[in-house]
Amino acid sequence: MLQIAQIPVEPRVVLAPMEGVTDRAFRTLIRSLGGVGLAVTEFVSSEGLTREVESAWRMAELDPDEHPVSIQIYGRDPARMAQAARHCESLGADIVDINLGCPSKRVTSGCSGSALMKEPELARDIFHAVRDAITVPMTVKMRLGWCDANLNAPEIAARAEEAGASMVAVHGRTRNQGYKGSARWDEVGAVRRAVSIPLLVNGDIVDPATARAALAASGADGVMVGRAVMHDPWALRRIADDVAGVPFREPTLEERHAVLQAYLDRVTTEHGGEVDRRTAGKVKQVIAYFTKHLHNCRALRHEINRIRTVDDARRLVEAFFRATIAEDREATLQLHELVAARA
Repeated sequence: MLQIAQIPVEPRVVLAPMEGVTDRAFRTLIRSLGGVGLAVTEFVSSEGLTREVESAWRMAELDPDEHPVSIQIYGRDPARMAQAARHCESLGADIVDINLGCPSKRVTSGCSGSALMKEPELARDIFHAVRDAITVPMTVKMRLGWCDANLNAPEIAARAEEAGASMVAVHGRTRNQGYKGSARWDEVGAVRRAVSIPLLVNGDIVDPATARAALAASGADGVMVGRAVMHDPWALRRIADDVAGVPFREPTLEERHAVLQAYLDRVTTEHGGEVDRRTAGKVKQVIAYFTKHLHNCRALRHEINRIRTVDDARRLVEAFFRATIAEDREATLQLHELVAARA
């Protein structure tokens, strides 16, 4: 079992923070499939939290039953990061994670996220400020470094441990790589040798085989999985079952349908029938994840781009699965009629 301070993480498979993806509804959805030892929110701005920006607080909202859960924050002002961490603890976070890994220009242009890899002294000050501000564990997510000329993840991780961090997670690429090339799991091994606290390896882990390879190459204690769930929502469950030596059972079409409908019900509860553009985009993404490679999925994806309400999505999904599961001629006709009516 992986343990982060006093918090057990079982299985040792963690859902990575992903901007615009790991909101509360999506985390709940992936947890319902099994295989999630810990989930991390999409990163939240410390400036937004401390300045009472509604959207930032909404991103940090947690469900009472989604524990253990970590809220990830980013910023470069130690005092504001400390204040934001206190807010996260008050919201029920089991862990507060500091973002030194995000490569996006929106974050790094403000000298936050992976840009802090270039400022180890400031990173250290942030670690100490956050650690002193909260009673729950503090963790840090980072990359190998800003660029190949400065692979300083071992140094940053050691500073984090010295400041009281309970775990570090390392994506096996530099910031300058973005998501190009391959994750260098063996280079994460340098961090393993630099710290004694738990280590998670991240990057290009998509299935049991890559999880085993990443653990072997890095010496890490567990894996953090992100983009793989966009291609296979059951990716974490597959990996967790493999780690436990349990055969994975492929989800049935009925199970995929039930999970999708539960997700749409959740979105309706949180947002109502009418959804804004951002929420509609997430709904479309999730439906695409759960129907990928299924018969007639191209027709569904084409039509789902036109949805305006959750009810639109629900009707299309219902018709799609009735047609796919039972090969019901009438259901297939209804799907085609829906597509034709909106063409």
